[in-house]
Amino acid sequence: MTPDCPIAALAPLLAVFCCGAAALAADDIKTWTEPETAGAPTYCAEGVVDAPPAAVWALVSRCADYVKNMPSISASKELSREGDEQTKFTTICEVAAHVPFPFSDLVSVSRATLTVDAKSGSYTREWTLIRGDYEVNEGSWRLVPVDGGAKTKVTYRIHVKPKLALPDSMIRRTQETRLPQVIQYLRDRTAQAR
Repeated sequence: MTPDCPIAALAPLLAVFCCGAAALAADDIKTWTEPETAGAPTYCAEGVVDAPPAAVWALVSRCADYVKNMPSISASKELSREGDEQTKFTTICEVAAHVPFPFSDLVSVSRATLTVDAKSGSYTREWTLIRGDYEVNEGSWRLVPVDGGAKTKVTYRIHVKPKLALPDSMIRRTQETRLPQVIQYLRDRTAQAR
């Protein structure tokens, strides 16, 4: 968040260290960047979580809990939720992403469309910016069952461009660590729930 609070809105500075190239990060989490559009690349992470998609969805679909379930989120609040949670619904979330001193946290309000495909067992959360401290903040979560539904392949994509000019070195350092942490947080949180 995808995010309402794109978990992604979630971690606005998430990314990878090598633009355009794929890399393996912590414990088989694949990270890569896609070409720039609107002045910023799209950052992606993919990995397998040892939990069924419904357990991962419980974390991804609740933006109000991003503050405890996602890295670098200092505050999160769900402003509205409408539709059928068994098929397709929309949320609006406000999320504050932590940015190191001397910068202020970045706040966004985003609209997310959440889709449940009962036939395939997959889940999708796609978000777009309504307003906030970004020129661009959009992305998605895709959860697909693997190993007969016992595990989940998670693909996270975020395309963000803050209105605030951040030094390239800060973005690069953040890219090297935060993007894999998004998948790892899901692994850790679902393991705690078992």
